[in-house]
Amino acid sequence: MAGSVADRQTAVVVPGVSPDVFPWDKYPLPRFLYKYFPPERLHVLTQCLIRFSQRQVFEDVYDLRPDVASFGNEDAMLEFMADNPALSRHPPWLREAAAKHVLSTPGREAALIRQTQEWLTEPDNLGVLCLTENPASGRMWEQYTDAGHGFVVAFDTAHPTFIHLRSPGRIGKVEYTDEPVPDFLTRYGMNVYFQKRTQYEFEAEWRSIRGFSRFQPENIRHPKDALPIYLAPFNPACIATILIRSQCTVEWALRTLTAIDTRYRHVRVEFSR
Repeated sequence: MAGSVADRQTAVVVPGVSPDVFPWDKYPLPRFLYKYFPPERLHVLTQCLIRFSQRQVFEDVYDLRPDVASFGNEDAMLEFMADNPALSRHPPWLREAAAKHVLSTPGREAALIRQTQEWLTEPDNLGVLCLTENPASGRMWEQYTDAGHGFVVAFDTAHPTFIHLRSPGRIGKVEYTDEPVPDFLTRYGMNVYFQKRTQYEFEAEWRSIRGFSRFQPENIRHPKDALPIYLAPFNPACIATILIRSQCTVEWALRTLTAIDTRYRHVRVEFSR
């Protein structure tokens, strides 16, 4: 997954400095990653299609678009304007005056950050598959399986077919912080897509991110008066276990599936802690 420094470009069109270590390079992929499902999502297993969700459906409005502390210092702004084909046409003295105006005028820098974030379309063109390394989170069993009525799927990341859930795209571990991105021009890049606020730390999330342009038309649903639903196919061979709790309302449907569907004969249905 790691490429040369020259290959490492930020995902947004700003002159930000690509980090030395990208989110997908920082942590080894766990052998198993888990996905929590409510009982009505049993069709995910029968159809072998799983959703990559838009930023707009997440609970946290800062997801994929975190807060930013500053736009950049004067040097960063001048470098940005020098690299921008439109802005570089202006004489250096005018570019310097513009940078000083942004930094010295109350509210101007904050307004510029808001305008620039709104200008960035990349966060709205990405789908996210949220996984976790923790299959025994009481809070997630409560929130994401309808109080234990659903189930948890364990994906074996070492199985060759797991590649269909991580490529095309990138998979990486989410880091949790309440600190804003310190500098838009030099620190805002692909890293922000693997950052969440600390109130979500209980999720122990890993996420696979994929551009919507990479989804096949037959796997895109267009419900009336709602956002499109982007689905990615997966191979059941990469599923190791299905976890349930005593409250599960689809236990026998799951046991029947693993008993008679040859795609799932290798999968165990087990009770979670």
